[in-house]
Amino acid sequence: MNQSKHPHWALKYRTPGTELRLIRGHYYLYEYKTVYDAQKKKPKKISGKVIGHITQQDGLVLSSKRQLEKTIKNEVLPKLYCKEYGMSFLVQKHFSKCLHFLQQAFPHEWKQIAAIAYCRFVYHCPLKRIPFYLSQSFLPELLKLKSFNDKTSSQVLHTIGKKREKMLEYMQSFICKEEYLLMDATNVFSNSSLIPLSKKGYNSHLNYDPQFNLMYIYSSKNQIPVYYRILPGNIREVKAFKNCLLEAGLDKAVIIADKGFYSKKNMELLLEEELKFILPIKRDNPLIDYCSIADNSFKKNDAYFEHEGRIIWYRKYIVENLSLFLFQDDTLKVTEERDYLRRIQTHPESYSYQEYHNKRNSFGTLALLTAFKKKAALDVYQTYKSRNTIEVFFDGMKNVIDADHTYMQDETTLQGWMFINHITLQWYQQLYIELKNKELLKTISVNDYVQLLTDVKRIFINGTWYPNEITAKTTKLIEKIGLSLS
Repeated sequence: MNQSKHPHWALKYRTPGTELRLIRGHYYLYEYKTVYDAQKKKPKKISGKVIGHITQQDGLVLSSKRQLEKTIKNEVLPKLYCKEYGMSFLVQKHFSKCLHFLQQAFPHEWKQIAAIAYCRFVYHCPLKRIPFYLSQSFLPELLKLKSFNDKTSSQVLHTIGKKREKMLEYMQSFICKEEYLLMDATNVFSNSSLIPLSKKGYNSHLNYDPQFNLMYIYSSKNQIPVYYRILPGNIREVKAFKNCLLEAGLDKAVIIADKGFYSKKNMELLLEEELKFILPIKRDNPLIDYCSIADNSFKKNDAYFEHEGRIIWYRKYIVENLSLFLFQDDTLKVTEERDYLRRIQTHPESYSYQEYHNKRNSFGTLALLTAFKKKAALDVYQTYKSRNTIEVFFDGMKNVIDADHTYMQDETTLQGWMFINHITLQWYQQLYIELKNKELLKTISVNDYVQLLTDVKRIFINGTWYPNEITAKTTKLIEKIGLSLS
């Protein structure tokens, strides 16, 4: 048997994955690993970093880098580490109404639902990353939540996905029976071939990829989404409005759509189902009468009101037993007229003076068709304009929350996943409205707000949590928002 050339006092420090080296009369311990060489078709050794040097008197003396790593591992980490606190606190305190309704509807799962929604809202992360982000968050401490593993999230989604009646209980908690609510729909693309809801459908972008539709009811009073329902991608929204209202237990909802929704068939279906609606129609629609604008008689009466600092003139017509309101915004008219005339100069191939004279009476106008016979012009106008908040909401869903596609392979889990997204969208909209009311949207977005709060952490020192240091800029922004983190 070959004897080792190294002395026993050095060999005793050699462990699996390490090797001894004699360099200029001194012993060093190095890491190494063995990998398979595909070209030579045999294993080969790859040397790693130095661990330290060995002497007969002192034994193994770690390198300065290894000594630092050992110090951090054995001494610092158990005594001092940070967790995200700002958004965790916001979820627990600021969204307490949501958590209360969740607890009522899902007494056993509400904490896990809130935790998954937190990860989706703050980090837009997939299910597999949720355990990691929760381990870096203070939310489990605030909610007294048990630790997540890789399977917990999927199990929670599958469980709540089977409880549509409980989802409805939660959603109905936000609905005030005496208010008008707005209805609209959007599409969500799906790459799953195993979900029956995923069908080849049509949308305004002429995209026929497999998708399902999301029907939403939105509170005009509280400016948040209060109800949703998933529909197959090949079902158009007009066919589903009635059932959504029945499921939500509503009789006062106004369908607000974009200009591409109007058609004779859609109108017949809406009237047949006795649904309330306010629909914009395109400016070249023959139902619109621009004669009073052309002969300057549009403003002879006192038919005007003020909206957001602008004077809006209007006329009401009865067309096919429906009310058609024609509104004119002079500020918008001047802007559109100026832009068109400029484009005649810059894009003469698409714009002309002849077409300008054909369109000039329609500049600055908005035509709304509704079944409301006695509703005032101001109410019709403001109700329609509230659609802007729905568009912001859908933008939040598709661009901020990143929920416009899904790879879910199980419909039950998909139902749970969309419920989580519904909660995160309510949170997003709440923050958006608060920033808007404080006139801060020009300086800080919802995403900025969230990022700002994730930088607020708590530090664990010798068994106690303390607020971590934050910059003066962060403190100033938090004060401006009016949020107290204590």
